[in-house]
Amino acid sequence: MTFMSPPRSQATALSARTQPWLVVSAAAISWGVLAFVVLHLVSGRNPFQDAVSFYAFTDQAPGLLAVSILLVAAGSATTLGALSAARVPLSRTTRVLFGSWSGGLALAAVFPVAYGDVSSVFSGEIHQYSCVAAFLSIPVLGFSLLRRTRGVHGLARNHATLTRWTRYSVASLLLFGVSYLVAKVPGVPVLAEVGGILPVGLTQRITLTVDIGLLYSILQLARSACAPAARP
Repeated sequence: MTFMSPPRSQATALSARTQPWLVVSAAAISWGVLAFVVLHLVSGRNPFQDAVSFYAFTDQAPGLLAVSILLVAAGSATTLGALSAARVPLSRTTRVLFGSWSGGLALAAVFPVAYGDVSSVFSGEIHQYSCVAAFLSIPVLGFSLLRRTRGVHGLARNHATLTRWTRYSVASLLLFGVSYLVAKVPGVPVLAEVGGILPVGLTQRITLTVDIGLLYSILQLARSACAPAARP
């Protein structure tokens, strides 16, 4: 794909139009990450063993997990706005994947995991399927963006960075999937050993960390795409 660069004056206007989207996106995602870290510091739960979803039920910071997830979801949605403002070529698939990732996170925040009498089984099912949709969407989103931006002028370095984070996202998702399936099959000695090495809580946090890194690399790509210096 060939991407035609506008004149420098248009590129400057393009940068000015994109900057607010970038600022809002970076701020929302960063605040979401900060809230997530604070939650771990005050909750008293075991981050290696306890799934992130159960952090919704803590007396120290009730509602903080939902706030954290919703901030990342909002920041992801405005990241799509930043890409559009920067005139990065986007396919319908890319837009749908952004919606699946952001929407999945939002639903997971609104509908907590099933937890005794506090949260219903129905809410837990919505939470689980929303998380699956979000986790599966983000690495595919990376590949979709890579395919559409391969020929964009001035984005070679960003393309390489996005490639790395997308591959990390796939690897971490596979790691999380293995640990999750192992935890669902108790009583098998070999699987128990694997579960001890790769507890669900740990692999889930690795996956989330990598996915946040992928989001930041996408933001950097949008920033570079609208930079006047990158457009002759």
